Amino acid sequence: NYADQVVYIGKIRLGESSRKKVFLNQKKQRMDLSIAVCALLNSGGGIVRMESEDRNYCLQEHGIGLDIETSLRDCIGGNETCEYFEWMQEGSNLLLFVKTWSCGGLEQGSAEATKPRLCSLSTGLFYRSGTSVFPVKSREAPGFLKWKESSAKFHSDNGLSTKRARPSVFGGANETPLNIQEHIQDAAARFIKRDKVLVGEVLGFTETTHIEFKEYSTKSISEYISKNLPKYVSAFANTQGGYLFFGVDDNGKVTATHSNVEKEALEQAVAKTIHSMSVCHSCGSGALGVQFQTHLLDVHDQAGCLQGYVCAVHIDQSCCPVFHGDPESWMVMGGKIERLKAEKWMELMTAADPVLSDLADKFRTELSLANGPPLIKPVYSTVGLECAVELQEHLYPVGSDEIKWMPETICTDLFSEHPGLEDLMRKQIPEDTKGVLIFSRSWAVDIGLQKKRDVVCDALLVAANEYPVLFTVVTDASRVTSGNWRETARALKQKLVNDGGYTSRVCVIPQILELNGTKDQMEIDGNDVPWQETPCASTCLYPKSYLLSSRDIPTFLRALVIVVLCFKSYLSDRLGCEMFNLLTLKQYELLSKNLQKVKKLFVLGLPGTGKTIVALKIIERIKNTFHCSAAEILYICENQPLRDFVGNKICHAVTRVAFLKWNFPNVKHIVVDEAQNFRGDEGDWYQHARSIVKKTDGIFWVFLDFFQTTYPCNCGLNFSKMDPQEWLTKMVRNAKEICHIMLNLMQEILQARNIAMPYELLGKLLEEAECVHSLSGCFISEDIKEDQLVKYVTEHCKSYVEQGYPLGDIAILCSTQPAAEDFRMILQLELERQISKWRGRRALGVAEDVARDIIVVDSIRRFSGLERRIVFVIHPYAVPKGIADNLVLCAVSRANTRVHLL
Repeated sequence: NYADQVVYIGKIRLGESSRKKVFLNQKKQRMDLSIAVCALLNSGGGIVRMESEDRNYCLQEHGIGLDIETSLRDCIGGNETCEYFEWMQEGSNLLLFVKTWSCGGLEQGSAEATKPRLCSLSTGLFYRSGTSVFPVKSREAPGFLKWKESSAKFHSDNGLSTKRARPSVFGGANETPLNIQEHIQDAAARFIKRDKVLVGEVLGFTETTHIEFKEYSTKSISEYISKNLPKYVSAFANTQGGYLFFGVDDNGKVTATHSNVEKEALEQAVAKTIHSMSVCHSCGSGALGVQFQTHLLDVHDQAGCLQGYVCAVHIDQSCCPVFHGDPESWMVMGGKIERLKAEKWMELMTAADPVLSDLADKFRTELSLANGPPLIKPVYSTVGLECAVELQEHLYPVGSDEIKWMPETICTDLFSEHPGLEDLMRKQIPEDTKGVLIFSRSWAVDIGLQKKRDVVCDALLVAANEYPVLFTVVTDASRVTSGNWRETARALKQKLVNDGGYTSRVCVIPQILELNGTKDQMEIDGNDVPWQETPCASTCLYPKSYLLSSRDIPTFLRALVIVVLCFKSYLSDRLGCEMFNLLTLKQYELLSKNLQKVKKLFVLGLPGTGKTIVALKIIERIKNTFHCSAAEILYICENQPLRDFVGNKICHAVTRVAFLKWNFPNVKHIVVDEAQNFRGDEGDWYQHARSIVKKTDGIFWVFLDFFQTTYPCNCGLNFSKMDPQEWLTKMVRNAKEICHIMLNLMQEILQARNIAMPYELLGKLLEEAECVHSLSGCFISEDIKEDQLVKYVTEHCKSYVEQGYPLGDIAILCSTQPAAEDFRMILQLELERQISKWRGRRALGVAEDVARDIIVVDSIRRFSGLERRIVFVIHPYAVPKGIADNLVLCAVSRANTRVHLL
């Protein structure tokens, strides 16, 4: 009944005296609890619920038991159990409240990782030290994995030789002088070449870091090998390699296997066991498993009778981690606890912030993998724009001695639309409350969920000495289904941790309020949910440590800002990992529009103001507000590459040409992007779109930027009837020097008035234009002769790659598509001639390849709406004079940081 992740583990015996007595399920109960705790630590925290076997059990009187305490310490790999766990008792139910794990220090937002990124009971990794095998402990794992990563790089660069094995920080090669090690290994290598040996023969070498003897007398050879071999294979492969001898005792005396064991069975058992082991490669040789050789030596007695075999397994050193089995580490996935596979565990354990060395002055870190919960992604804000702290202070300011109701515009609208709402909310908040009450038409939609039906609004209370409370105001409380109303609060709590990076104890308590009902608050069966009249007079649903302090509130609200304003950065695909940026205040204001009222809207934006980002975010909000399928929302743009970039996951994306050809019987809502380049002379797209949405009273938003008009044609819009309007004038996507060039080009376009555009309106837009950050960037304009263009571009592309830029950072844009095709063909030959490693490799592509790590060479028009960090613009003035400046502006605005105008 909690709006939280709750794991039920059944009945358990608790209490110090009770658990001291040995009983049948003791080990299983302890393991079930450990698995549940580990899964919650790794998944944002939650609650483990269990029932006491003893009805007379009292937590305060009997305690929990020393072995349970040990299990909890094992889960976190340390003694700070009070930082992560808190117990409560409700009758025979025991609740263990689990705070999220964080690899940083215990303080929220500590500077760097001090612990592993995941909790694990065991890592599944072993190593050799001297003649012993040791497990890699969870807290040792980060150092071990870093060492293996450097080993993999060493292997990739230089190859790996067993005789020249790289020193191990975990192995014990230093315990025996190098010349003795080599002598012993040579003796072992000579021994396995023999045809036969005698029972009782003593080998001429001993156990070392590289040699292990195992004696066994069992007849179940396959079972014995599958049970014992993996640990030694992992240890040898993770250290410096070595030999494992089955059929030799600790003193080096040959004992052999049972004589009735077949050679083939031995060989197959070894191969099957080793082939089933996981190797997580980071060296590029992903298809390779553990490298080994099996040698079987006949063992005879003095009479020459076969007594069995010595099975010698030679394991090569592995450059990458070799796992004994999957780590004992779990997560909650889709409502179920799942054990992590070695590959996924490795991915999460080694995840790190992207390397932004050349962008360090352009992005400010808001959320780092080095000090957050296991599931977060790195978040950055652009230097010069509002950071998370400034956004929080603007959106969710906290009063020092009062409760602030925010955002003011939404409050005003809601109170005028729903008489009685303000009074209802005031009854819930005591006068001396200090904090902020954040209203939304739907917190579910704000965090990416579908809006609940019959919901008037939501309000999130974040106040000092209170639990965070999510009030949901409905018109008819009787229609609220059991459990469904907790979903938003549960999801918000998880997102605060897993998306926003909040690492302190946290909960969100849902509370339903009925507007215009017979009672101000609906009453709910106490068996269905722990009820509270007001936050201050509440039953203790959570321990008091979950109350927000005044110190917690700013950090909580900053995490909330990240949850609400985050969007996937254009750099994610280039860097090979997910990273996020934050919306601007104006972009967020646009997205917060009441879609029930603002059905039709023209969004006029200047270049670089993030129109396409807002268009895609508004599609998500339409989908969740109106419970739409992707087929019911149509996204229309002019060019095919942009259509492909948007895809069909959240909507049905088509070009204008396809829109005019096809029928769309299922479509209810339409979002149009880059409308300034539509061709009105090829069909009345506007009236066609309006007629579709009118039938369903759907959403119709049009995004356009007249300055980037690249066709000297009527776009199909009546400029005088573009109403209502919203403007985007803050240029956030391009470096400052590029912005200045763009502003100059817009001024020239405004003065020239070469084609039909609403110039008076554009003049007002330009007056409000602002480059709102301080990224310097680079703009280079050169007059290059045509026969020198390819050489210039090749040399600069080569220079950028040598500086560390990936190919996927570069676009080369020509005035027309035929010109781009010709330039691409010549450039490919020149690149292959000058750069040998690019021979036979597809280094160049078209606009449809924008998400791939190759250089895009295409026309300016086809690249409209897309972007890259570095853009070469080739002969943009080879077009009709009336649109030349517009075309140059369109091309230049595609670059984030560097432009070469040739």
